[in-house]
Amino acid sequence: MKSVGRNDPCWCGSGVKYKKCHLNRSVQETANPWAAVEANRAAFQVKKCYAEDAGLGPCEGKIIKAHTVSRGPNLTKIARSGKVVRYRADPAELTKNGGRLTASEIGIGDASVFYGFCAGHDRELFSCIENEPFIGREDQCLAVAYRTLSREYYGKDAAGHLRETLREADKGKSIIEQLQLQHLLALMEQGNELAKKDLQHTYDRLTQAMVERRSDVLHSLVIEFGGVLPFMVAAAWSPFTDLFGKRLQDGYTDELLEQIFLASFVADGQSFICMSWIGKPNAPGQKLANQAREMPHERLGSIILQFVAMHAENIFYDPVWFEALGPAQLKRLDSLAAAGVDAMGSVPDPAGDPTLSFDLPAITRIFDAEKET
Repeated sequence: MKSVGRNDPCWCGSGVKYKKCHLNRSVQETANPWAAVEANRAAFQVKKCYAEDAGLGPCEGKIIKAHTVSRGPNLTKIARSGKVVRYRADPAELTKNGGRLTASEIGIGDASVFYGFCAGHDRELFSCIENEPFIGREDQCLAVAYRTLSREYYGKDAAGHLRETLREADKGKSIIEQLQLQHLLALMEQGNELAKKDLQHTYDRLTQAMVERRSDVLHSLVIEFGGVLPFMVAAAWSPFTDLFGKRLQDGYTDELLEQIFLASFVADGQSFICMSWIGKPNAPGQKLANQAREMPHERLGSIILQFVAMHAENIFYDPVWFEALGPAQLKRLDSLAAAGVDAMGSVPDPAGDPTLSFDLPAITRIFDAEKET
């Protein structure tokens, strides 16, 4: 620190002069941590239509509170008194629970929402999954993948503000603590930008597919259950491991990571899980689909649940089913959720346990998505 002049750019990378940034930071009044939390939360309330100027027609109406897991067709089927259960890495809850991630209820009106589409585009682009029963058509799988990926991209945009909102959280800390925090924030920012780069590549391809109505860009496997699943999910991510923890792709290479899209639906008393990926040789999604096809039906449902419970933030559970879980089942979901939110890798990635059953409805068939007629 002795080599940094008062008028030099601050070592933390803020672009501000040292004298106006980290000089004497250790004796400054401790920052209010909740101010940064609220600022970051506000970033996730920014309204923007992701279909604007994308070749999908002009915007119409206001930016709406869109649900990536459809409220009417899906969330209402697993809700109790209008509420579902979810895990959430909320700083206030983590502080209250001693750093332990716990599950709590949320109203279905607030579950799985983001402000990423205008009313017109939301109505036109997603009518096939909002106003029609899900039957595993290719256009339905493309629509849900596009909406889910839009939400993930929206989240990366919002997370871009994280470093700035937390930059002053080291006030009153020692110089070592300042260095540690700023280094951590730099790593998180770098990771977010790399993830956003991967998503951008896939997002551009899916946007063009929506413009051209080319639903065959995606390959999709549909798993049909003979009853209503006790969880609903819509998620997109780059899988590093398969259903049993074996490496699929490496995050430290220069190659763009491939994503998978996974969503669940309810229709006519049955449930469906749609797993989609952009078709290319040896795609991670193809390998996962092959595993699903080869696995005994009586084990597959519980393995899929464990897989998404670890990777998907946007997953919600039936409160009645959740409260009836046994100790081993609940402990498993707790550990999977914790592994999914730990950015520093201190929580190991657990592989799927084929011996653990979650008492899900039986699988009636597995099929490839059908072409639109």
